[in-house]
Amino acid sequence: MSTSLRRLTLVPEPYPGESLLSWVDALARLNRVSRLHALRLAGFARPDVSGYRPSVHFGTSLTAETTARVQSATGLAAARQQEMTLAHYAGGVLYAFPSPPHSRTTAVWVTRLRLALPLRSRACPACLRENGGRWLLRWRLVWSFACVRHRVYLLGACRGCGNGLHRLGPGPADANVCGQYERSSQRHVCLRVISRMCPPRLSDPHLLHCQRRLDRLVDHPHDDGGRDILQSLHVALEGIRIGYDDAPPLPETDAALHRRWHGHGGALWYQNDPLLTAALIKIATAGDRAASQDTRTQADTASWSADGSLPTGTSAPPANRFGGTCRATACTTWVPPGQGHVGENAGPVPRTRESLHHAQRRGPRPQTFHLSTTR
Repeated sequence: MSTSLRRLTLVPEPYPGESLLSWVDALARLNRVSRLHALRLAGFARPDVSGYRPSVHFGTSLTAETTARVQSATGLAAARQQEMTLAHYAGGVLYAFPSPPHSRTTAVWVTRLRLALPLRSRACPACLRENGGRWLLRWRLVWSFACVRHRVYLLGACRGCGNGLHRLGPGPADANVCGQYERSSQRHVCLRVISRMCPPRLSDPHLLHCQRRLDRLVDHPHDDGGRDILQSLHVALEGIRIGYDDAPPLPETDAALHRRWHGHGGALWYQNDPLLTAALIKIATAGDRAASQDTRTQADTASWSADGSLPTGTSAPPANRFGGTCRATACTTWVPPGQGHVGENAGPVPRTRESLHHAQRRGPRPQTFHLSTTR
């Protein structure tokens, strides 16, 4: 058996922001081969090894040996390859990647994240129609719940069979077809076209603004402050998920979110559900805020500041970026975003002693400090 790699003639240019698996599918379509065959041709499999099957964490990271083989077979530089993996976000909006990387540490890293979707992807059908079936890497992050270009919520599963989208498998490299086995019968493959599916419309201007801010942070994963903001938001979402009985009701928003929120039954596993992600972000960024405040003001509070600091000359502690329950002993008061301060244990604490005793029931809340943000 030959142990050398043949240089491929037909190699697609990576689409901006594309995931590695999506690029492999584009390579397969261009060369009219299966996905598994494309993985072998591109050098992801060692040429002296038969029976290659990609890891379930394919697309999470690449070793130097693999990137060298792929560059030899396709001409695609190692840096471009790494930009299409989840490890591109490591040390930025995601935790730092273990060194040296290998299969076991990769699995542990992914398991601890809870912010990435290594085994599936979210999707905007309209984007897939327009870009020829190229799947974006940021769709594999929890922070992508909507498409701001088409103003729709992303799909988290096939509308037909209910399976996750763009999962790794040996099937045909048709990025627009589900291709998963039907749950009712493992002998039937779901052939529904993802690009023709109709996702819920996004009409809430607050959530639209939030998704724009999240996209900006994710697209510049190593900028100062991005990781800190997203970690704070993750803590807020987990706090609502665990103690949703103490959280305020879902504010006025799109009907699709209200239907999904009222039907969760206490199972708030938002990692695989863009609608639940959006609902939790709505509560964390606007829950129990004054109804008189317009949506732009709500979206431009301490939630999106780079450092959580108050304006110059203010002696109060840093403001809480996101809403959450009070961390004072035996107090479950909900502290709206920007209306408390960050305590020593990083939880939101009301700014005044009065608000420790449910001040929202007895009088006006403390002053909300609006912090500067980059537009």
